[in-house]
Amino acid sequence: MVKVITKDVTKIFKSKKKEVVALDKINMEINSGESFGILGPSGAGKTTLMRIIAGLDVPTAGELYFNDELVAASNRLIVPPEDRNIGMVFQTWALYPNMTAYDNIAFPLKSLKISKAEEQKKINDIAEILGISHVLNHYPRELSGGQQQRVALARALVKNPSILLLDEPFSNLDARIRDSARALVRRIQNELKITTITVSHDPADIFSIAERAGVIVHGKLVQVDKPSIIYSKPITVEVAKLIGDLVELNGRIEDRNGATYAVVDDFSFPINKINASNVRLGIRLEDLKISKESSLGSDWFLVGRARVKVSSYSSGLFRVTVVPPSNDNTEVVVMMDKPFDVGEEVNLFIR
Repeated sequence: MVKVITKDVTKIFKSKKKEVVALDKINMEINSGESFGILGPSGAGKTTLMRIIAGLDVPTAGELYFNDELVAASNRLIVPPEDRNIGMVFQTWALYPNMTAYDNIAFPLKSLKISKAEEQKKINDIAEILGISHVLNHYPRELSGGQQQRVALARALVKNPSILLLDEPFSNLDARIRDSARALVRRIQNELKITTITVSHDPADIFSIAERAGVIVHGKLVQVDKPSIIYSKPITVEVAKLIGDLVELNGRIEDRNGATYAVVDDFSFPINKINASNVRLGIRLEDLKISKESSLGSDWFLVGRARVKVSSYSSGLFRVTVVPPSNDNTEVVVMMDKPFDVGEEVNLFIR
């Protein structure tokens, strides 16, 4: 397997009118056999970085290494893509419509000049692992979205690549089968121990597949860590919002009886003591609850009274927006397992 190292990798696109910095000095190490995620908003530079790793593009500056081998440097393609032993699954899957699933999977093997028997064994083996043996004689138009994705994955894996690149691999799948597709990719990666790099703007992809992740914003690598750490300890507000829903509030600091609070209208949030007069709060939705009760136990702190402004249903839960009695514009969103009536008076708690 291969360790991928980028050193000050920069990519600048130039036109007559302007210059766009797509990647700005990316320094990153992806360990051999690791499943690594690259997360970022649209236009952040994720796919550009993947294209440089694949050899489909070259960095304007900086260096790219596979283990200790320099494969690309400033405007130089040192190792061409066909010699990098990379498997890639595109967002659109890019299956040849005039070929059967079998022939699509076999396509990368043609350049290896292996025997027909060996080719057939490789295809049958990977098809069995991915559960598509029964559709090998079908054309892409005859396959479901999930089956097409598996064929594309089989095509990427059949030549036993050293690196597997997945570019938004689940965005074209129905929501109901995305979880099973993610679980499949994670299982295959665990079994084959291929260095896997997944690019996505969807945090669910990264949490499901990646052991570590890097967040790219405006072409800069701003944070690298386990997905759970990026979620619980984001380095910026932008990263926090990118990886999950967030309640943002501006409050003033008050000290009461030796404790410190961030006060937002009628709400008082307990925080660690800081040397400031104002604070910006970021709270995950699962760390908030509402109830008619005055206490929820030792894990929950009463923030104050609130009134239900909006209540809607979302993916098995109820998304409830509450406001303090004195200010209808200060909104706090809470996810609950039961509905609440608009106008209902409740208590707001924080974990």
